[in-house]
Amino acid sequence: MPKCLSVLLIIILCTILTSSQLKKNDEPSKKVKEIYLNNVQQFIKDVESFQLSIASNTTTTLQQQFFICRKSYKKIETLVEYYFPYYAAKLNGPPIPFYEDAEADKGQQQPEGMQVIEGLVFPKYEKEKKDELEKFTSILLFHSKALLQTNESFAFNDEFITDAVIEELYRITAMGIAGFDSQVAFNGLPECATALKSIITILTFYKEKMDAFGGADFDKVEKLIADAIIYINKAKNFNDFNRMNFILNYLNPITKKIITYKLNSGFASNNSPRFYSLIKKNNTLFAPNNFDVYKYLDDNKFSASRIELGRNLFFDAQLSSDGKRSCASCHQPNKAFTDGLAKSVAIDGHTTLPRNAPTLWNAALQRNLFYDSRSKTLEEQVMAVLNNVKEMNGSAQAVGEKIIAQPQYALMYKSAYPNAPTTDAGYNICNAIACYQRTLLALNSSFDKHMNEQPILTSSQINGFNLFMGKAKCGTCHFAPLFNGNKPPRFFYTESEVLGVPKVNVKRNAILDTDEGRFVTTALPLHKYAFKTPTLRNAAVTAPYMHNGIFKTLEEVVDFYNNGGGQGLKIAPNNQTLPFDKLNLTKKEKKELVLFMKALTDTTGVD
Repeated sequence: MPKCLSVLLIIILCTILTSSQLKKNDEPSKKVKEIYLNNVQQFIKDVESFQLSIASNTTTTLQQQFFICRKSYKKIETLVEYYFPYYAAKLNGPPIPFYEDAEADKGQQQPEGMQVIEGLVFPKYEKEKKDELEKFTSILLFHSKALLQTNESFAFNDEFITDAVIEELYRITAMGIAGFDSQVAFNGLPECATALKSIITILTFYKEKMDAFGGADFDKVEKLIADAIIYINKAKNFNDFNRMNFILNYLNPITKKIITYKLNSGFASNNSPRFYSLIKKNNTLFAPNNFDVYKYLDDNKFSASRIELGRNLFFDAQLSSDGKRSCASCHQPNKAFTDGLAKSVAIDGHTTLPRNAPTLWNAALQRNLFYDSRSKTLEEQVMAVLNNVKEMNGSAQAVGEKIIAQPQYALMYKSAYPNAPTTDAGYNICNAIACYQRTLLALNSSFDKHMNEQPILTSSQINGFNLFMGKAKCGTCHFAPLFNGNKPPRFFYTESEVLGVPKVNVKRNAILDTDEGRFVTTALPLHKYAFKTPTLRNAAVTAPYMHNGIFKTLEEVVDFYNNGGGQGLKIAPNNQTLPFDKLNLTKKEKKELVLFMKALTDTTGVD
């Protein structure tokens, strides 16, 4: 080959390689990563500045510098929370001891990060806590620097980044505007504005791609976000912010645009175990059918024949040893699948069970079952009841064998579980009943219709929602839209809380209820007197309330919270997670709060 031709081919090859590399480096995801790393570096500098400001020993200086740190973190929150949840918890986790089901071997973990620091400098910095402040600031700086060494390039792609943006919008909707991570400084709204700015910064690199798909116009998204920030900035204060209006006119439309871009781009749901999510992320947070009722099937299967078998078994008293009680005895459809009692009656007919019977509506959308979260699947929950000496006083296997031997069940069972050995009968009937329970979805209340372009809520109910997500602080534990402890934005894990619930409903000389809750199953100090945060959907028709059924009305429940829970009754355990502060709700506000909760009623699916 002539020398000049060889040189020419080499030049062409180098040009192609260079062009390919430039194109690769020009990808939006690469630019997003570059911006992210720059913002991480700025966050580190701001934490260092806060550390230096501790020497000032002045409340004003520390608070001002703290706000700078928080604003800096909100610029990277979208990606930190998505890709690096371990560091998100270290940097900005709740300021109370915690336990992760996925890290059960670690047991109880102590809080760290900015929310802990916030409690040290707000509402006023106390100089005697200087050593503690320096300690937590040093830890914060350590974890901040670790972010620079934790940025796997393979994870930064267009599909995942879009998924992260959707999650951040859910986070802002369910947690940000409720002030979840700024419960002492009440700086949640300005921080939501910063988080929204960070989203538009990311989306700027996708302008061309977004404009290529109808309905995902970048300029419209940019204007919506700009208008949303203006709306936030006009708010008088945290309590007066109209969250309902903000969601309907800004957050929902923004989310729809991003979802349109996701779907038109052909981006699938991220099914990696690291990103396990109950919500499908194919619509707004409040859209119908946006939660995956099959997420907790695990290795089980779901079929119409299993549902039908389960429906029949649910109402069959043969499940109990005495043949007198069925699942429906304690979970009655006409009482929203509760029994209306403070504590259910045991199988002996005169003693009571330890706790109140919770509703089965939307039970399929919970990973943690029972008040103490001891079961992780509906199958486990059913089997535990069948085998419990005080409930059904039997054996799931024995009952299963008896059931499948009966002519009226034999064909149904064979259709549901063809060729199943007799040894599987016990588990299979539990699975069938669980399959029936997975049909019990109640997500079409007046509230849901209102959030989906059917404006039917009254002004009082709207005010109640705004109170729920704001001044009353309900939304920081009962997360929208499920209004239980399923933590956004993936709604996978269910949180437990320590409220200080009394044994008897009295105002004076109250006594703490002796039920130690989740502590019985984990033996962790943080779980003493802790109970799963239940759903408030259908709360208006599932009285009485709390694990011991101590409160007969929603009004009584609101009063309990308004006075600071157990602290207000002077019976609070040391680990109470409910804020001690009184809410100072007016009579009108308490009434509106109750009216909103009544708007969460939906029992139309009962047949």
